[in-house]
Amino acid sequence: MLRGEGERRTGGRLVGDAGLEPLAVRNEFAGARVVGSVLQAGSMRDLHQHFAPPAPVIVPRQLPSGPAWFVNRVAELAELDAVLADASQRVRLVVVSGLGGVGKTGLGLYWAHRVAAAFPDGQLYADLAAFARGGGTDIDDVLSGFLRAFSVRDEWIPDAFAEKRALFRSLVADRRVLIVLDDVADAAQVRALLPGSSDCVVLVTSRHRLTGLVVDGAVPLRLEPLEAARGVELLGRMLSDARVDEEREAAAEIVRQVGGLPLALRVCGARLAQRRRGLGRLAAALTDERRRLSQLSAEGKPVVEAVFDAAYAGLDPRAAALYRGLGAHPGPEFPLDVLTVVTGGTPDDAADVADVLVEANLLEVLGEDRYRFHALVRLHAEALADAGRARPIIAWYLGRARAADHAVLGRRLRLFEEPVEQVFASRRDALAWLERERANLVAAVRAAALLSWDSTVCQFVEALWAFYNDRFHHADEIEVARLGVQAAVRLGDLPFEARARNQLIRARLRAGEDVAAADVRAAYDVARRSGHRRVESAVLETVGLAHRARGDHDAALGAFEEAREINAEQDNPRGIGLQLLHAGIELRLAGRAGASAERLGEALRVMTEIGDELSQGKVRMELGEALIVLGRLPEARAELARALDVMTDGGLPDRQVRALELLARASTDPAEAERFRRAAEVARA
Repeated sequence: MLRGEGERRTGGRLVGDAGLEPLAVRNEFAGARVVGSVLQAGSMRDLHQHFAPPAPVIVPRQLPSGPAWFVNRVAELAELDAVLADASQRVRLVVVSGLGGVGKTGLGLYWAHRVAAAFPDGQLYADLAAFARGGGTDIDDVLSGFLRAFSVRDEWIPDAFAEKRALFRSLVADRRVLIVLDDVADAAQVRALLPGSSDCVVLVTSRHRLTGLVVDGAVPLRLEPLEAARGVELLGRMLSDARVDEEREAAAEIVRQVGGLPLALRVCGARLAQRRRGLGRLAAALTDERRRLSQLSAEGKPVVEAVFDAAYAGLDPRAAALYRGLGAHPGPEFPLDVLTVVTGGTPDDAADVADVLVEANLLEVLGEDRYRFHALVRLHAEALADAGRARPIIAWYLGRARAADHAVLGRRLRLFEEPVEQVFASRRDALAWLERERANLVAAVRAAALLSWDSTVCQFVEALWAFYNDRFHHADEIEVARLGVQAAVRLGDLPFEARARNQLIRARLRAGEDVAAADVRAAYDVARRSGHRRVESAVLETVGLAHRARGDHDAALGAFEEAREINAEQDNPRGIGLQLLHAGIELRLAGRAGASAERLGEALRVMTEIGDELSQGKVRMELGEALIVLGRLPEARAELARALDVMTDGGLPDRQVRALELLARASTDPAEAERFRRAAEVARA
């Protein structure tokens, strides 16, 4: 009798068609396992067997064509090559992740075609997004497709998923196959399709980081947007290098406006090629943030926006709420504290939700507890931002700025005197925070002005005065002060209008601008009309500085003296000391170094009596320069050394540089002078 004929036929077909080991069939009498035809009979005659010829063996070559334009990502290609060269892993698996539109598929296919010859047994490809069904992906269909690619007929494909997966692993065992899984949503999809042999390489692309696979041993490769030069190069590939060279600055601006995102650059290139419009016109159109995403359309479809819409749609409710909330953030990056404000929970809770956005490549980690949106993602989140979400964020920045102001300068004239939270351990810590959040603070003032939160704008202007007075960020200070003047005028607040005008003039003078006398008079007139004598004295000090800028030493000294008298009237010793300091500087500039040293000595006594160490350091530095002019170099070095200590401890690099340069001038030892000059260069850097 015949046994196992069906199994033998199936086995033979799989041997011939798919290269599997033949199926073994048991001899029922002898118990031995044999391969091939099995016949058990007492006697036989006239037996005829007829089989169709075996189907040809097909080597799957499923890779789609690579990108039409590819800017060589040398570092990333080298990392992929390293995975190919490393046969030590049980399964060679690499996860290329990044923001939607960053070029993950393009990189993967470019590399796959480049190394295809290393995989003579086939290259498999599956776009998992294309298999989406009802919000999920049917991996069963993907696996069946891979089996068919190896000529396994439908009737031989098991129904059970586990058996199907086992058959696939048997098929690719001891074969060199490249498997590209594109647009993967989660790690489970990949695990179901992994071979069991290191002869195969699996390349995964995903908008998610798939950290679960990395834990399992996958090599992570995060793809970043193109840097400026490479972005311009991509436009050149699409349009022609000659055309881009004609408007190279405009090309660089286009790259900057879209944050180097390859998808956005391809859209820009297609529009420029189709309409033959100038690069400058497109660059100008992209400057409008409100319309930028809509500009990145093709055939009437919002190509880039659709990518971000899909990523947002995949977020859980808490992550989606954080995404919308951060859309109201005014600046380009943000600390964990802001995320805590948005979520309303603890820092740990906020970090956990942020991790979801990071995993989805919608949020970038800049460092410990600091995050950033890509430029275009920020615009997408901004369009979804919850109404009113900006107010608590801006209020948080204002509260921290006011706390920093108190830590930096302590007691001084403040028109908005409210209790502040003491969150900074030292002046240096406060300055470091102000420096770190500098762009966000300006953006917060700008946002408050656009929302007509005039009182908030004025409070920001006051809170940032001490920072700008020490760190010399002229452009920031000028913009903030101008917004403050406009807000104060709308409020009808004369004392603050005078103060904001005063701060604007000081910022312009520090920036080296020529300030019109009419602007100075206008500030002083508002101060006089306000009836606030302390504000009037502050504006008089600036009047003196404006006279100094024009070289009118006598007028400057007169203004400083008048301001000193008002401070004496108001019993404000710090104000008296500051006017003595300014007068001492003016006397030195007027060529009266002896009188300068005397006046600065008075200022030093006042600042010492009130315990103002920072102001003591500033006075000692000016006194040191006056003593250099007088030729009293040992005294000058002593004063300057103490000034340097104060500026170093206070975290004031600009003033630290000046102290070092003056010490070099005061030194009689050439080698020592050179050391001071070198130290100044280091501090300046």
